[in-house]
Amino acid sequence: MAIGTDGDPVRVLVVTGGHRVDLDALLGMVAALADERGWVWAHAVQPSAQNWLDPRHAGSWDALLLHDLPGLHLRRGEPPRPRGPAPHVARAVVDLLEQGVGVVATHHALAGWPAWDGWADALGGRFHYAPGELHGRSWPSSGTRITGYTARVVATDHPVCTGLADFSLTDELYCCPVLEDRVVPLVRHDVDVSPTRFVSTYEHVLHGADAAPDCTGHPPASALVAWATTAANSPVVYVQPGDTGATFGIPGYRQLIGGAVDWVASPQARAWARGQPTPLDPRTRSDVPA
Repeated sequence: MAIGTDGDPVRVLVVTGGHRVDLDALLGMVAALADERGWVWAHAVQPSAQNWLDPRHAGSWDALLLHDLPGLHLRRGEPPRPRGPAPHVARAVVDLLEQGVGVVATHHALAGWPAWDGWADALGGRFHYAPGELHGRSWPSSGTRITGYTARVVATDHPVCTGLADFSLTDELYCCPVLEDRVVPLVRHDVDVSPTRFVSTYEHVLHGADAAPDCTGHPPASALVAWATTAANSPVVYVQPGDTGATFGIPGYRQLIGGAVDWVASPQARAWARGQPTPLDPRTRSDVPA
C-alpha cells in the first residue's frame, strides 16, 4: 500500500473537464489502481473543481491527477482563445503549490491556462491550441499526430519508473514547447519528431483535419512523453499519453500513472521539490502592463 505524507493511504483528487475524455475508461483505471495501491480518491470536474485548487485544501489531498484543460475556450469551428485565470485564481494555485501538494498532469492538461506562463513553468511545457507567446517568444500553433510507438524508459533508477518496462501503444503525440532544461526525463518515444509529421491544431479546430496543414515552421517536437519537475515546492510528473480509452487499459501506462502518483505523494518527492523549488509568477498576460 502506498503511504502519503501523513502516514495514511494516499488521497488522490482526479480532475477532468474542458476537453473530451473517455471518462469511464479513465475512472476505471483510477479505480483499479486505487484497489491495487490502497488509494482513497475522489473526482471533480472543471470549472467547479477549481475550488479545490486552493491552499485552504492543501491538507485534503496528497496528489492531484489532472486530466483537465482549464482556461481555454475550445469549440469546433471557432478560434481557440484563452479564458483567464482570474488573478485570484492564479494566486490560489500558486499558494497551493507552495504547500507542496503533489501533481500528476496528463495529456491535454499541458494546454491549460495558455495566458499564464506560470502554469507552463509548473508543468514543464505548453501545448498551444492557437499561436501564442511563452516567456516573450512567439510560437506557432502546436501539432498532433496519432501513431503507434514504443514508450522507452530512460530513467530506470527514478522511483516513478520502478519496475516499469518499455511498452507499446497507439496514442496522440504533441509537437509543442517542452522546457527540457528544467525537467527530469523519464520516458521517451521512438518516432520521427519532424514538424512535417504533425498536423497544426489551430487549423484542425477551425476547419477540420482534412484542411489542416502540417507544422512546417515549428521547431522539432520533443521525444519526451513523461518527465518530472517542480512547481513552487510541489513535485510534478507530466505524462503525455492519454488520448484514448484504450491507453488507460495498457498495463505499462497504468504502472506509469500509479508510480507517478505514489511518488509525488511521498515525503521523499516533497523533500526533493523543496530542495529545488521553481518560483511561479501568478501574473497572467492580462495582468502584465504592455
